Amino acid sequence: MRDQSRTPFFDAVQSYIGKHRAGLHMPGHMSGQGIHPRLKEFWGENVFLSDLTEVEGLDYLHRPIGVVKEAQELAAEAYGAIESFFLVNGSTVGNQAMILSTCDPNDRVIVQRNSHRSMYGALILNELRPIYLEAEEDRLLRFQTFPSKKTFARVLRDHPEAKTVFVTNPNYFGISSDIDYYVQKAHATGRRILVDEAHGSHFHFHPDLPKSAVDAGADMVVQSTHKTLAGLTQTSMLHLGSRRVDKELVRTTLTILESSSPSYILMTALDVARMQMATNGHDLLQRAIDLAEDARRRINNIEGLFAPGRERARTDAVYDVDLTKLTAHVSRLGLTGFQVEEILNRDYNVEIELSDLENILAFITIGTPKEAVEILIKALEDISRKRHGKTSTITPPPPIPNIPEMVLFPFEAYYAKRERVRMEDSVGRIIAELVTPYPPGIPITVPGEVMTHECVDYMVFMRDHGADLQGIIDKTARYVQVVKER
Repeated sequence: MRDQSRTPFFDAVQSYIGKHRAGLHMPGHMSGQGIHPRLKEFWGENVFLSDLTEVEGLDYLHRPIGVVKEAQELAAEAYGAIESFFLVNGSTVGNQAMILSTCDPNDRVIVQRNSHRSMYGALILNELRPIYLEAEEDRLLRFQTFPSKKTFARVLRDHPEAKTVFVTNPNYFGISSDIDYYVQKAHATGRRILVDEAHGSHFHFHPDLPKSAVDAGADMVVQSTHKTLAGLTQTSMLHLGSRRVDKELVRTTLTILESSSPSYILMTALDVARMQMATNGHDLLQRAIDLAEDARRRINNIEGLFAPGRERARTDAVYDVDLTKLTAHVSRLGLTGFQVEEILNRDYNVEIELSDLENILAFITIGTPKEAVEILIKALEDISRKRHGKTSTITPPPPIPNIPEMVLFPFEAYYAKRERVRMEDSVGRIIAELVTPYPPGIPITVPGEVMTHECVDYMVFMRDHGADLQGIIDKTARYVQVVKER
C-alpha cells in the first residue's frame, strides 16, 4: 500500500516554483509578470506561478514517466482501479475516450438513452450505430432514472452483435441503479461495460453511499472530481477496472481528444483531491451526509415541501440514493421549481445547483458550510409561509416522449445538409440536432430521428416553463435544424 498522504505532483510544482528560474517559455504571462495588476491582485500570485507547462521535473500528462505517472498510480490505488488517468477537459473527454477506445467505426453499441450529450458526441465522432436502453420514470418526482433489469437483459439478448455497453450511474439527482447487476450481466454475455459516474466520484470513500462502478468491476469508469469532491472545474478521472480494455489505446485516444497543453493547475488540484479523500474521505463525507440528512428532515417539516431520501429506493431502476444530493419537491407550493430557484436567488441570495418543473436540487459536499444550508432552510420556510393559502395547481408536463424512430444514424444526420425550420413545422422531418431540455438533461431527439408531435409538445412546454433547450443552434429555441430534403 502506497503512502496516500503523498502528493508527488503538487510537491514537484512547489519545488519548481522555489527554484525561481529565469523562465523563457510558455505560458506567455511568464509566471504572472505579464498579468494585468487588477487580476493579479484579485487572484494572488501563486495561481500564476503554478500555471506551468512541461518543464524539467514536472512530467507530461500525455507521456507520463515521472510525477504525473506516480500521482496517477496513487489515484488508481485510492479508487481501487487498475489504472487511472487525470482528465483536464472534464468528464466529457472521458466519456468520449471510453467509447472511441472500445468501439470500431460502424460498430453497434448499446447506450443508455438518458446519457450526457458527450456520449452522443462520441457516437458521431466514431460513426457508431446506437441501440438505446430506455430508462424508467420516477412518477413522483417526474424524472428518468435507469433501464429496468428486464429492459437491460432484453436489449442485451436481442443484440448479440453489440459488444460494448454504455450506462450512466448515478443520475444528476443522486439516484443510483443496481450497478452490480449491470456489470455482471454485461460480462456474463461477453461485453465490456463503460460507466459515466460523473456524479459519483465520492462513492468509494463511504459505505453509506451507493456502490461505485469501479468497485462493481466495470471495465471503464469516468468520475467528475469537481462535481462532488474538491477538484477544480474541469477536473475528472478515468479509471480502468479490468483488463478487457487496451490501456495504451485509451492513452492514445486521450492524446487525440484532450488538450496538448494540459493545465498544471488542474492536475495539481487532482493530486491533492485524491490525497484528501484517501486520507480523510470517510470523515469528510460523514459530515456532508449528516448535514444533508438533517436538512432533509427539516424540509419535510415545511408545509408544501417534500425531500425524498433512501425510501425512494424501491425498484430495480431506483436501487439506491446518494444522501448528499438534496432534492426538494416544490409543486405543492403552487410554484414551479424554476420559480422557486428564481425566488431563492433574487430574494434570499441563495444559489442552488438546478431546478426543474417540480423540484429543486442542492449539492451538499465536503465543502458545504453549515451556514449555507441554514440559510436555504430558513428561505424555504419563509417561502412556504408566504405561499400559505395561495397555492395554485401546477400544470404537469406532458409525458416524456417515446424514443422517436431512427431512420439515419446520428453521424449520418450530423454530416448531412441541413435547413432551419420552425419547431412546430419539424414534425415528420429528420432532426439534425441533439435537443436536450436542461434540466434534467435528457435527450428528447437525437440526430437521425423523425420528429413527432409528442416531442414538439414536450419541448415547447419545457421551453415555455423555463427549461433551457440545449443542443439547438437557434438561441430562441423556436427553430431547429433538420436534414435537408433532396
